[in-house]
Amino acid sequence: MQSKKIYKHRLKVTKKDELRFISHLDWQNLILKVFRRLELKLVLSEGYSKMPKVSYSPALPIFIESECELINFQTYEPLADNFIQEFEKYSPNGIKIVSLVEQSEIEPKSLENYVQWALYEAKIDFEKNYIYNLEKIRYIIEKCLSSDELLIEKKTKKGIEKIVNYRNSLKSLEIKDGCLVFVLKTGQSGEISSLRADEFLKVLFKDISVFRIKRINFFDAEMRVI
Repeated sequence: MQSKKIYKHRLKVTKKDELRFISHLDWQNLILKVFRRLELKLVLSEGYSKMPKVSYSPALPIFIESECELINFQTYEPLADNFIQEFEKYSPNGIKIVSLVEQSEIEPKSLENYVQWALYEAKIDFEKNYIYNLEKIRYIIEKCLSSDELLIEKKTKKGIEKIVNYRNSLKSLEIKDGCLVFVLKTGQSGEISSLRADEFLKVLFKDISVFRIKRINFFDAEMRVI
């Protein structure tokens, strides 16, 4: 019996405005709901509990926006010519398609393993900020980059607290036009531990309510934009 042809797609979408308040699980359910409204014939997994073969980029912490959330999905039929318009029509405010890639072979690893690094931008609200000026922020950046340690207390699955050095999880850090711009390790693969943007900023600034954080881009192991 001849197997059905499978079409593989990668979406890059924004997650902004009110959507920064929803969890990663709610985000996944939202995307699947949009796919159902579009009546896509999604490829399902094998086994008893069949699930759509949809892969998402690493989870975005609550309160952080994004310009680059990735969604891999597979269908048994090519997408309609007006797919982008229809997808955005059925999506809530805050979602816009940045790009849609269709190719015969998408990276076989899950996005959690394919994505290696992420670029973030943290805009400083100087009206809310009564502690940090640009000079002090530059001093904190220089101190961080010159140190061999970036220590964060973590709790293991067994509930044991330990101190972890995340210095290798920070690739770059600078200030541009009043914004902090930095690249952190993300995803599941590799020997370097992934580091959340909000946890990183808390180490440096304690109170991160003065920042509006946004994920800008993902990179693979060779630092190529995904």
